[in-house]
Amino acid sequence: MRKIRRIIQLHSQANMSQRMIARAVGVSRPVVAHYIGLYDRSGLTIAQIESMSDSELEAHLQPDDAQIDPRYKQFCQLLPKIIQELGRSGVTRQLLWEEYRSEHPDGYSYTQFCFHLQVYTETDEVAMHLEHEGGRKLFLDFAGNRPKYWQGDVERFAELYVAVFPAGGLIYCEAIESQAVESVIVATGHAFEYAGGAPAILVPDNLKAGVTESNPYEPKINESFEDFAAYYGCVVIPARVRRPRDKALVEAAVNLVYQRVLAPLRDRRFGSIEELNEAIAEKLEQLNERPMQRSGICRWQRFRSVDLPALKPLPAKPYELRRFHTVTVGFNYHLYFSPDKHYYSVPWTLRRKKVRVVSTSTTVEIYHNHTRVATHRRDSRPGQYSTHREHMPAGHRMYAEWSPERFLRWAQQYGPKVRELIASMLEARTVPEQAFRSCMGVLSLAKEYGGQRLEAAAARAVRYRLTSYRAVKSILQKGLDRQVDEQQTLFIVPAHENIRGSEYYDRNDTGAVQ
Repeated sequence: MRKIRRIIQLHSQANMSQRMIARAVGVSRPVVAHYIGLYDRSGLTIAQIESMSDSELEAHLQPDDAQIDPRYKQFCQLLPKIIQELGRSGVTRQLLWEEYRSEHPDGYSYTQFCFHLQVYTETDEVAMHLEHEGGRKLFLDFAGNRPKYWQGDVERFAELYVAVFPAGGLIYCEAIESQAVESVIVATGHAFEYAGGAPAILVPDNLKAGVTESNPYEPKINESFEDFAAYYGCVVIPARVRRPRDKALVEAAVNLVYQRVLAPLRDRRFGSIEELNEAIAEKLEQLNERPMQRSGICRWQRFRSVDLPALKPLPAKPYELRRFHTVTVGFNYHLYFSPDKHYYSVPWTLRRKKVRVVSTSTTVEIYHNHTRVATHRRDSRPGQYSTHREHMPAGHRMYAEWSPERFLRWAQQYGPKVRELIASMLEARTVPEQAFRSCMGVLSLAKEYGGQRLEAAAARAVRYRLTSYRAVKSILQKGLDRQVDEQQTLFIVPAHENIRGSEYYDRNDTGAVQ
C-alpha cells in the first residue's frame, strides 16, 4: 500500500508520466497504469487518501462487483499456490499457465496471466519470493538497531546478524560481537545449520566482512569469506548496486525481526551474549512458525517445500577459519609471519620469492604458484624459527646437524689450545648455536694456515680472552702467532758478562763445581 500511495501521489501532484513513476517507485509500467485507473474511477482526492488507513484505501481501490471478471476472482484464489510453486526449482510462469489452462480452459491468456501475477506481486511483500528459485540464494545483512546485554555493570551492544531465504521466506538471526569476518563466517555457518543445508549463492548487502571493495561490475570479495563459501559449495554475489528490491528483501526480514524478536525482549536484561541469543532463538522460532497473513502457512512450511529440497548437504565438519597473506621469502629461505612474529621455512629455491600464506588456528600452509610447498604447526614464539630439514640446501643440512660436542671433537684434532678456544667461544654465547658459525670459521682457518699456526694463534687468543673469529684471523694475518709474547719476555734475563749464571751458585767454597 505504501507503493500504491506513492503512485497516486506522483500521478496527481508531480505530473509525471507513467514510465517515470514506474522507475521512481520500482514497479512496472502496467502496474502503475492499473492503479492510476482504479484511482481515477474511485473519485477520491489526495486529502481523502492521506486520511485513510491502508485497509480503507484498499477497499476503495477495488473494482465494482459488476466490473469484476469471474475469472479474476477465481485467479485470486489460486495466487498463493502459484506464488509458492514459482519458488520451486525449474518451475516457470509458462508451465504454471499451462497447468492453469488445463484446469480452467476459459481462463486468462498467458499475457493476462502474467499481468495479474505481476500486479499482485509488485504491490505485495510476496514480490521478494517470486523472483527467486528455491534454495538458490541466502541474503545477509545487519540490523541498524543493536541489541544490548550486560557484563557485570557494563552495558554492551551486540551486532544483529540477519539472513533470509528469499523463496521460502525463512529468517535466521543471531547476536554477534562485531561485524568482523570471523563473526560473520560463524553466524553464516549457524544459518546453514539452522536451515539444514547450504544455498548456491550468498548475497551480502556489501558487508565489509564479505565485500572488501564495492564495484557494480567486479566487486572484490573478502578472501576468507570467499573461502568459507567455497567450502560449502557456494559462491558470493553481493547485492546489486542501485537495485532497491534486492535490499528490500532482507530489509523486510530485518523489520520483522524488530517487531517479532527484539520488541518482545526490550525490557529483559541479559547477563551475556549467550543468554541474549537463547532468547532470540526462542522468538525466532515463533516468528518462523507463525502463519503468514495471505497464504495462511508458516515460513517453515514454505521453506521445507520450496527451499530445503534444493539446498546442498552440509560437510561432516564445520568450516575452520582460514586467513590469507602474501609474503616475500627472506634470503635465508624463511618468511616472517607477522601474526605470530615467527619465521617459517620454505624450500630454499624459493628465497626472495612471493608466496601465499594460509593460516588456521593450528597450521600454517605456504603456497607458490597455487601449489602447496610447506606446512607447519603454528608457533607463537616471537622471533624463533620453524625449519624443516628438507627445505635446506645440502650445506645447511650439515649445519643443522652441528652440536657443541662435534665442534670440540673437531678442535681437539689441532691441539688443546684450539679446543680450549672453541669451548670458550661456545660458553660466551647465551645459546651455543649462536657461536656455531664463528666456530666453523675458526676451524676452517687450518686449511689456509695449517694446524700448528692455528694452535699457536688459539693459545694467544686464549691468553688475551679473545672469543671471535675475526680476532683469531687477525692474529694469523699479522703473524702474531709467530712472535714471542711481550708478557713472556718480561721474565727472560738477558745475557751479559757481568751477570752471574746459575753455575756460580752451584760452586763450593773452594771454587769447585759440585
